[in-house]
Amino acid sequence: MDLNERLEICLLALANRYPRHIVDINEDVLGPQPLGATGWTARDMIELLRIDHPTLLDMEADLVINPQETAIYLQTYVAQTPVLYIHCRGKLPDLHGNVAARQQALKLPQTVRR
Repeated sequence: MDLNERLEICLLALANRYPRHIVDINEDVLGPQPLGATGWTARDMIELLRIDHPTLLDMEADLVINPQETAIYLQTYVAQTPVLYIHCRGKLPDLHGNVAARQQALKLPQTVRR
């Protein structure tokens, strides 16, 4: 599957075509992510990007899903390096929750077990 569209459309297409999927952010490209870079769904990724990087959602992107790779590239941002890594076949990594769940987890006090 190859799709050249806005990033938001690519993520929606991923969610539609592969209901079981996980999206990870390439922190080498987008920098450290306070809510975590791994374990997102495409729809949760859209929500996160609307908060942290809203202009990215309108950028032209290439969604690539083939036997060699599964990733999303942004043409005008970093064309040779994936911005998002996609897991949509085989054993998937763990889902880590949506934006609200991750924000809540950050607010919880850490307890020390003895």
